[in-house]
Amino acid sequence: MILEIDMGNTRLKWRILNQRLVLAQGAMGIEAPLDLLLDRIESYRTALSSVTVVSVVGDLLEQKLADWSIEYLKLQPVFVRSGAICGPVRNGYSEPQMLGVDRWLGIVAAYRVSAGACIVVSCGTAITLDLVAQDGKHLGGFIAPGLNLMLDSLTSRTRQIKLDGVIPELGLSPAVATSGAVYSACGAMLTGLIDNGMKQLHRLDQNTGFQMIFTGGDAARLLSFYPQALVVPDLVLDGLACVLDYPQRLE
Repeated sequence: MILEIDMGNTRLKWRILNQRLVLAQGAMGIEAPLDLLLDRIESYRTALSSVTVVSVVGDLLEQKLADWSIEYLKLQPVFVRSGAICGPVRNGYSEPQMLGVDRWLGIVAAYRVSAGACIVVSCGTAITLDLVAQDGKHLGGFIAPGLNLMLDSLTSRTRQIKLDGVIPELGLSPAVATSGAVYSACGAMLTGLIDNGMKQLHRLDQNTGFQMIFTGGDAARLLSFYPQALVVPDLVLDGLACVLDYPQRLE
């Protein structure tokens, strides 16, 4: 059994994989005590053979996780980094290691799902959008503030903008109330980014067919604009399976 861990900016996602079967999975705050994770995986602990990790949080939290894994699981975790190539997928960066590893794994997994050209949209703390050509070449991407960062920047940097407590469904139409105006603007900005990505993929790959793949906590908020998109919640963890070449469930 394998314990897979995705250390993101705000959340730590995990799952236990046995061959192609996900036995357990969950999420917690990235700063939460790792004892919480230990409690949730206790029944599988002695059966674990490896711990694989994708991380964007830096050395301090990575070392904390490594120490925890060695002490409590008796396993040295493997931290996956971005590479130049994985099967047919080729990293578009001139310095491949500089591409965020979460983006790299998402690209690898998305190409495995689509078996062709695709747009990969990760809707988390940041919004990232990556373009992949029909032959698997990464054509580059975009990074922008995520929805909550957009909202936080307005409420923290202005004096008069106050928002409702619950984020409604995003729209595009002009609004006659402050909250609605903000949420519609966010919708317009996000769809503008994605529409530009679609335009650029057509230009760069000269291919009319591609799959849109969404992942991340806010992915569902964009589905009303792009109902053709496929939502893959564990895209980064699926990419771990591809890169490490152990039995996976993307076939």
